[in-house]
Amino acid sequence: MMDRIKTLFALHDEACAASGNSARSRFGSLWRPGDGIILYPPRDGAADYITLLKATVPDIPLLVCDDTGSAARSVSGLRVHGLDEAVARLPRALWVLFASGDKASALFARIAPRLSAAHLNNMITFRQLGEFLPVGDKKSRYFDGYRKTFLAAAPRTRAKVENAFELFRDPLSQAVFCAVLKRYLLCSDTLIPVSSSPEYFEDVYTRLPDEVFVDCGAYTGDTLHDFLRLGGSLKEYHGFEPDPGNFAELSAHAAKLPAQLQARIHLYRNAVGHERATVFFDAAGTMGSAVNPDGTSAVESVALDETLNGVSPTLIKLDIEGYEAFALQGARGLIRGARPVLALCVYHHPFDLWELPLLVTNMVDGYRFFLRAYQEQFSYICYCVPSERLGPACAG
Repeated sequence: MMDRIKTLFALHDEACAASGNSARSRFGSLWRPGDGIILYPPRDGAADYITLLKATVPDIPLLVCDDTGSAARSVSGLRVHGLDEAVARLPRALWVLFASGDKASALFARIAPRLSAAHLNNMITFRQLGEFLPVGDKKSRYFDGYRKTFLAAAPRTRAKVENAFELFRDPLSQAVFCAVLKRYLLCSDTLIPVSSSPEYFEDVYTRLPDEVFVDCGAYTGDTLHDFLRLGGSLKEYHGFEPDPGNFAELSAHAAKLPAQLQARIHLYRNAVGHERATVFFDAAGTMGSAVNPDGTSAVESVALDETLNGVSPTLIKLDIEGYEAFALQGARGLIRGARPVLALCVYHHPFDLWELPLLVTNMVDGYRFFLRAYQEQFSYICYCVPSERLGPACAG
């Protein structure tokens, strides 16, 4: 199976040799930021992208185009232009299709006869957009999941990628790993197998009658809700959520639960990291709220080993917007002592795909690793399961 990884690296090397290291030249595009961006058509999350683009690259001309007869005349404050008008206003723009796979092909076929050679040469899908944007500021991180990265192909990194891939033994995990890596290396629009199971609660591990569930990135209580809806039994629940707005909703959700269940729930308005410290935070009141050195709010970050001293977790979920590696370091003692199941988000940084499972395997022995995707663009979860907690279908 390692041949699949080596083939992806070979394709990456071939692409670099053919067209240099520029993302734009690799796509065969001569686009420059001043040429602008045309988003087409305004559907399925386009409004979120427009908001992020306006905040991240406010100096790049930006148009929304639609020829589908939509009644919408503006999206996120931008007027919707007809196709001919958009072409005339930005004749060399980067043309971004809000579709993928067969839908993207159908859109391309429909508008291609009306576009110039420059536009056809600059045609990409929304998943490739991050490759064309500037890096290094706190806002551009929202596009990092779609950005092709040379990090995975760096000589010192390739061995790590290969070692991490070998941790995943089941065919589905291997397929997801290769698809995500292909997207990172080649900015491919390849399809990623998506699980229909509830996120964080895949059947790769057994449920315990009295789970001690540590929920880092508890948000507004959505994961707690899913756990209980699926029939989960709680001995204790420890939920960590630093965003004040999200924490208020989390507390309100917990207050509506039966009294005997409320007594088992412990909530902390803290970030989770490797030590107790004051950190800056983007308190956006969304799932994207995250620790950020340029954030406008200060919160206390805690280490699980210290805060949960005396607790024996059976399940730890980490969905903390790129801070997962720090939280793992701060939970080293709990992981070694209690051997909980770990559900780790591995999509906030491209390198999380290989670094986080390797970090866990360096901490503790006797774990099996599974990778599942819940959306094609993101929500990739690595399950680290001690051998004694393997689900029946995975025990072999």
